[in-house]
Parts: sequence; C-alpha cells; structure tokens
Amino acid sequence: MIRSLFVSDILPRRPAGGAVQRMNVVTGALAGLGPVDALFLAPPDTVPPQEETAHFDRTGVATVPPYTGVRALLEIAARGPSAAYAAHQRRTLTPALPAWSTGTRYDVVWFNRERAWLPLRDRFTGRTVVDVDDFEDVLIRRWGQFGRGVWGMPLTPWRRVQARRSITWWGRVHRRVAREAAVAVVSCADDAARLGTDRTVVVPNTYPAPPPELPEPSSGQPPGTGGGTTMLFQGSFDWAPNADAARRLTGEILPLVRERVPDARVVLAGAATPDVAALAGPHVEVTGAVPSMTPCLRAADLVVVPLRVGSGTRIKILEAFAYGVPVVSTTVGAEGLDVTAGEHLAVADTADGLARHCADLLTDPARREALATAASRLHAGRHLPEQAAAVVRRAARRAAAG
Repeated sequence: MIRSLFVSDILPRRPAGGAVQRMNVVTGALAGLGPVDALFLAPPDTVPPQEETAHFDRTGVATVPPYTGVRALLEIAARGPSAAYAAHQRRTLTPALPAWSTGTRYDVVWFNRERAWLPLRDRFTGRTVVDVDDFEDVLIRRWGQFGRGVWGMPLTPWRRVQARRSITWWGRVHRRVAREAAVAVVSCADDAARLGTDRTVVVPNTYPAPPPELPEPSSGQPPGTGGGTTMLFQGSFDWAPNADAARRLTGEILPLVRERVPDARVVLAGAATPDVAALAGPHVEVTGAVPSMTPCLRAADLVVVPLRVGSGTRIKILEAFAYGVPVVSTTVGAEGLDVTAGEHLAVADTADGLARHCADLLTDPARREALATAASRLHAGRHLPEQAAAVVRRAARRAAAG
C-alpha cells in the first residue's frame, strides 16, 4: 500500500478542463495504490466542491492571500514577477498548512505542477513527484515572439525586461526539479528532453472513449448545432492563448475559408470572456460554458486549433480524435503529440495555410474520413485514461521505492 498526498493550485471542477482532466486521472490512479489526501492552494474562503473531492481521505485548503501593495511592487521590481510571487507563496503558505498534512508520513507527495512544489518543496515527509505538464518559460518566450507579454498583454520595454527575468528564473526552477524530485512527470517526450533527467516519466494527456451516441432531445437545440458547415474551436477562452487563437480564427481564417465554402461557420465552445463573446456574429457562434462538449463535437465537421502560443499537449485535439472529428492545427497546437501531419491531422502555421487545409477538408469527405480514422486509432492506442493511469501508478511506485 502507498499513502499519497496530492498538492495542487488547481481545484477540481466540472465541466473539467484539460488540467482538471489530467488531475483526475492522476488522483484516481493514486487511489488505486492506497489512501490519498489532497491539499489545494487557493485564495481565502475557497471551498473545494464536495462532490469532486469525495474520493480523497482528507481534503484541506492552504490559503494564499492576494499579492498586492507596496511590498509586492517593490519585490516584483527587485526580483521579477515569478520569483517575487513564489516568495510570497512560501511566506504565507507554511503557517496555513493543515496540521495533518505536515504531521502525516506519506510514501509519495505528488505536486501538480512546479508552482505548487516550489513554495512547499520541503514541508512534507515523503518522496516527491513533480508533474510539470506546462513549461511557463516556453509560454513566455512564445508570447514574446508576437510582441506580447504574459497573458497576451502588450510588451512594453519594462514587461520585456520582466519577461526575460521570468524565463531565466523558470529555467532555474526546472533545473531544480530535475535535481531534487524523486520523479519528474511531463506530458510528452519533448518536455522530457527539456528537463534532461533520467528520473523523468512521460504521462501523456488523455481523453476517454466517447459515450454511445444517444438520440437528441425532442426540445431545444444543442449548443453548436446552428446549421451550415461547422468548424469548432473548443476550450476555456479566459486562457489568453485560446482567446488569441479565437480572434485569429474568426478574423483571419474564417473569411478565407468562406471564399470556397460559403456556408462555413465557426463555433467557439467554452467559457468566454467579454472580449471573446463579442466575436459572435452571423457566421460565429460563441456558446459560453457548456455542461458537455459532446454535442458540439458531434455536430462539428472540423476541429480547428489555430494556437500560436502553448506548451505541453492539447487535450482539445485528443477530444476531436476520440469523436472522429478531423483536425486542422498549427505546429504549436499539435506539439508533443506523436502525430504525423497529413496522416492524423493537417498542419499549417499561417492563416492562408490553415484556411486552405480547412477548405480542402470541408470539400473532401473522403479525406476527412481518412484523417479521422487514423487519428481515432492513435487515440485508442495511446491516449485513454486507463493507459495513463498505469504509468502514474508505475511512477508512484518508483518514487516510493526511492
């Protein structure tokens, strides 16, 4: 039996985005080895949803107060935003830890991302696993290529300096993870190479096999089924890379596609900010948050992933693969997945190239079917949750064994 503590600054919720889906796979796998406690790092007055935490033996919250005021400004100016906020977390989290979390001897302490590990790396008894499923320095560097700072903000000279400092700082953090963690976990082979340690385990992102198709309800129209030829882009649009891609899809790519496919339309499915909601129009539907992505996927002719910024791997592509929907993506969108362009999906990086692939596929049903079939085989062979759960259990056993 292995007793585990799972530490995360992301809370479980439904509908579950990609990060929560990964977290659910990990915690479910750990529960197969023995009791699991969960500790969530969150703002004051946060209460994790009971229905999403019932499978844990104990659940606690360590609160992180807002980082504001003169001290915050001075520390950010002196150390850079990433390092300064990590120091704030370390100061404030230690006294907020539940007594049981530091008083229990664990076999494995599994940190969901290095952001949770860094301020608490020596506060628990147990062998450490750190899941680095996104590399912050990669995201910051890619935003900089488009003249943008973190979260897509305009890159002023001061933000450019701070971005460089954060990239350097995150590089040091990742080297520290490689040195100190009993096991480091990543989502793809490219990220394993970035860490460069033989204690790295690749736990791929996953998506479950879709449920059987049920008859549509007699009343009401499912989201994303408004007629026409549908190009779907799904995700949480409060994440800046998704919002940037949504603007690119609706403003640059869709008009080019409609020159060849006049009834083409875009569906943006997922929680939307006001800026993304404002993209809605005669040929663009913004659904907002949906209880299930299934109706949108089943109504889609294509899934388009026009991301310019990202790291790790994209679960939205695995969703499309699972449902047999052909995919058009950028190189960044498809990064980390063991796919072959032209066999599993179509890949381009310019608006013209993406639009050409979309129009070609929308006018060629046989080609769409061929891509979808190959992609479905890849999903079933490598990206089901039970396959990743087996790797999680091996990683936990390896860490516990020392």
